[in-house]
Amino acid sequence: MKKFFLVVWVALMMLPAMAQKIDKTTVKRFSLGADFFTDILMDKPDDIKIRAINQGGGIFGMYNFPIAESNFSFAIGAGFSVHNVYSDSRIADFRADTIRFIKINDTIDYRRSKLGITYLDIPMEFRLKTDKKFRLAIGFKAGLLVDAKTKYKGVDENDEKFILKEKQVAQLEKWRFGPTIRVGYDWINIMGFFSLSQYFQKDRGPEFYPVSIGITLLPF
Repeated sequence: MKKFFLVVWVALMMLPAMAQKIDKTTVKRFSLGADFFTDILMDKPDDIKIRAINQGGGIFGMYNFPIAESNFSFAIGAGFSVHNVYSDSRIADFRADTIRFIKINDTIDYRRSKLGITYLDIPMEFRLKTDKKFRLAIGFKAGLLVDAKTKYKGVDENDEKFILKEKQVAQLEKWRFGPTIRVGYDWINIMGFFSLSQYFQKDRGPEFYPVSIGITLLPF
């Protein structure tokens, strides 16, 4: 996650220099943005305690199609997004047909237990941008699962510090989808994504789904 945000930051810093070399008509047709959000997990099991802040992020590029001579446009593009679930539990058995989370013993000192999921996204939306730089976008996003892993950082039963990573979370849904909304001024916007699909396949894991709320930066 730290490497991801570093790449996003470098990309955003390079945008002003890039924009000087691009014709204005091209700038109007293409937009590049970055999302920074937290996930709220809906319908989570009562025996799993989820951290209040589950930070995630994404980067995307979209091509804009103006609608007549109005301030409205339709946009479609592609991007990547990373979602994280921080909890007080660990997956009991990655090879089981139906996985379950087990609570980490209160006597064990651990720093982090998370599930990280990465998607290749295809967003599309209808946009409004007024002459006074007010923005509103309502759309839909579908995503293909490209990576999933867990990370536990803490101590084992013998009080030895260790880090355990697993990349065999096969019970996740391959696709996710849901509506999106973004509203703001100029290049700073508030965003929301409401997943209509669950993280895990039906009857193969906890039946919860994320609602992402955060900010979008659209400097270009």
